[in-house]
Amino acid sequence: MGINDVKMIGVGKDEYNSSLSGMIDQNILPWVEDIEGQGYPVWEDYNAVQRSTYFLDRQGELIYHFNITTLDPDSENDYSYFINLVLDYRSDNGPGVLRVTEDYTLIQDAIDNANDGDLILVEPGIYTEQINFLDKNISLVALPYSGYDDNVVGSVILDGGEQGPVVTINNGQDQLSILLGFQIQNGNNQNYGGGILIENSSPTIDRNTITNNAAGSCGGGGGGIAILGSSYPHIFGNQIYNNYVSGDCDCICYFGGGVYVDSIALPIVGGSFSIGNILYDNDADIGNDLFRHTSSDSINLTQIYAHHNFFQECPPDSFDVYPLDDWDLSNCHDIGNVKSDPIIPSTSFHLSPIYPNPFNPIATIPISILEPGFIDVSVHNLKGKLVESWNTFLDLGNHTFIWNAKGLPSGIYFIKVKSKQSYASQKAILLK
Repeated sequence: MGINDVKMIGVGKDEYNSSLSGMIDQNILPWVEDIEGQGYPVWEDYNAVQRSTYFLDRQGELIYHFNITTLDPDSENDYSYFINLVLDYRSDNGPGVLRVTEDYTLIQDAIDNANDGDLILVEPGIYTEQINFLDKNISLVALPYSGYDDNVVGSVILDGGEQGPVVTINNGQDQLSILLGFQIQNGNNQNYGGGILIENSSPTIDRNTITNNAAGSCGGGGGGIAILGSSYPHIFGNQIYNNYVSGDCDCICYFGGGVYVDSIALPIVGGSFSIGNILYDNDADIGNDLFRHTSSDSINLTQIYAHHNFFQECPPDSFDVYPLDDWDLSNCHDIGNVKSDPIIPSTSFHLSPIYPNPFNPIATIPISILEPGFIDVSVHNLKGKLVESWNTFLDLGNHTFIWNAKGLPSGIYFIKVKSKQSYASQKAILLK
């Protein structure tokens, strides 16, 4: 049991119809008709009024209700309140919700105190620690993915400090163990798995950024992710780049800069357009992005299912994916083919490094416009709150935006730049 067991339905006296579209999106909140022939049992039993929202425990008993129209869906506070209300009631008579840093300062402390099925929500920030799921089936989730702004990319950072794997999952976990929404960086393991080490376990690794991790000493594999033993994980929607495998020995013995899979493991890597992984600029002797180990007694191996992943070239060659015959790379996508693959936006501007960085209190945001058009520039704090924004039409050429952060506290801020075709973001540190 994990984060995906949070379910809601709408119940009404009428069948779902277009007049309800302003209140309910049927794709998110399934609609159930309260039937007249049965005497409208839901409405009669609970004295319902229009747009009532009910919380039932796992035995079906009413524990709380209110009129949802009191909440503004465009308000970050109202949205956050409602999501956390759902999660809190979910934890009654069922899996709990643990929060970092509200309940625990360290992520590992939260894991130590969690039980199977619990959900751990991690607030934006940089966490310099190596975490281990121990023997627990839990969901470890970056808070922006359960809050009001899914676009605060990279705001929850797990930094291994080059002291070992950043994340270890090696005690028989299944796909209900979820790692969702983190930036995983600066891991370093002398053997296998600099960013994430998975062994004899089958978790779901979902929508993370895995970058700047390393593995290897005198041989090794899996700078980004190593999948060892009887492991069958799901690797969905991750960005895996700038990871490498290297060492001091003069040998061809460094494998899988992005992902290393041994001969026993059988992960699912990608699968559909929306959950394909993006792999580029990883480095190893063999298999820069993907590598599967085979041995002399490895016969009749099943191909690893790896549909709809993104590579610098599609199909990738044997330098990037090895051995090619062991990977089912159907429906891959070319990162450079920006027009046919809209998940990788075309470039209408270039966001240069913000300077100075760190800054106090003035920062310059330099943007080169390659295609004239409207540009949105916004600045968010670690909680995703908007603190500054600009919207203007820019012609071809170089432009700068001056951000005065006077009155704001020290910390990490995220600058996001959007056009109709493109998106870019950077971090800036305000030090006072």
